[in-house]
Amino acid sequence: MTSQLSGESRLERRLPGLDTSVKIRRRGFGFKQWCVDLDLVDLSANGMAVDSPHLRFQALQKVDFQLSSGEHTSSGCAVVCYGGNDESKDRYGFLFIDTDAEFQGFLTGESLSLSQIKRLGEELAEQFMQKRKLEDGKFFNIQNQRMVDAVSALAQRLGQMGLYIIGEAGEVMRPVDSLVVGKNSGLSLPMKDPATGAIVRANIALIQGTDTTTIAYEVDGGPRFDNIIDLLDHICLGFDRISQP
Repeated sequence: MTSQLSGESRLERRLPGLDTSVKIRRRGFGFKQWCVDLDLVDLSANGMAVDSPHLRFQALQKVDFQLSSGEHTSSGCAVVCYGGNDESKDRYGFLFIDTDAEFQGFLTGESLSLSQIKRLGEELAEQFMQKRKLEDGKFFNIQNQRMVDAVSALAQRLGQMGLYIIGEAGEVMRPVDSLVVGKNSGLSLPMKDPATGAIVRANIALIQGTDTTTIAYEVDGGPRFDNIIDLLDHICLGFDRISQP
């Protein structure tokens, strides 16, 4: 089943931290030193999560915070709402009590550079696909998406450099226009059948490697590759075999 995202849930969506830096200090009387060895995990209109190897806070403790991204800064105060441990780091969640006028820029993307905006789009797409995937064990993970991204970038660049190919219906097209991403996040593209010489659509799937800690790439009726570079080499040769004379 797929989930429908309401307007309310979109407002509460937690954005990835990207290259935004954060510093925090305890509130109270006297001088309080800023903690700067923090990694911003995610951010929403209501709060944020941070990782730190040294941060120590109690629940409901109040803090001041400051966010920085490029030339943009924002500050405010928050309260500790939870604490936990993640991969040898302490992770804390903070509920915002007050934020300044500049904070909105961090939520709308106005404070992000072009490269950060691109990565934000990728991160949100990955979050969305993870939320809507079927709960039946179908194989979808970030490695699969990286395979699709790598093949798409390869096909795009080949077309930019003047390569055109012939599709399975005899049409002439750029390599990138021949790619189709399936519902299970697999990828298909035209290839020449070594047995018949016909141009057919072949599927590339991410599969389990020789052990549970590795992955491999398998082409329909063809070879299996243990790394992405060998797969990309095979695709280049495949496009060359069906290139326009």
